[in-house]
Amino acid sequence: MKAKSIITYIMVGTMAIAAVADGIRYLRFGPDSKIPVVEIPLKSKTKPTLIMVYNAYGGIYPGLADIVHKEFFPVSYPCRLCYLAFGSFGPKPAWTQLLDSLPMEKKALHKDTYQRQYLPVNLPLPAILLSNGQQASVLVSAAEINNQNSLAELVGLLREKLLRQPG
Repeated sequence: MKAKSIITYIMVGTMAIAAVADGIRYLRFGPDSKIPVVEIPLKSKTKPTLIMVYNAYGGIYPGLADIVHKEFFPVSYPCRLCYLAFGSFGPKPAWTQLLDSLPMEKKALHKDTYQRQYLPVNLPLPAILLSNGQQASVLVSAAEINNQNSLAELVGLLREKLLRQPG
């Protein structure tokens, strides 16, 4: 009986800490100015940043809900990028290898973080953006990502798009 009570207290305490952490994360104020996402390819001498914007909310509870949703109801899962690039508990090896092979900074954002930092906030997601620090452009659109049937197709599309970038 005592062991059961200890386990219950540990679980409740962990959930309370996770709830507070998620609450603090959502209450943080975003940057003073948002970075615009433009329609034209970027021309910049600075090293670009590849930004993967997932159509999912960040945090512990949304993450757990996403795992269940993706595993048991994959047809209705809202983020095709997450579905293709991630397994239940982390990125798939082919996705990690691709990102590691690219000679640029990489950043992953969830929907809520994107909306605090970039304009327009209603950009169809998921999307892959290319940023020079002051502007970002859509490299791979939601429609293109949603049309991919496998991670191999997505990797090929992303490589092709990156090769077409000026500079």
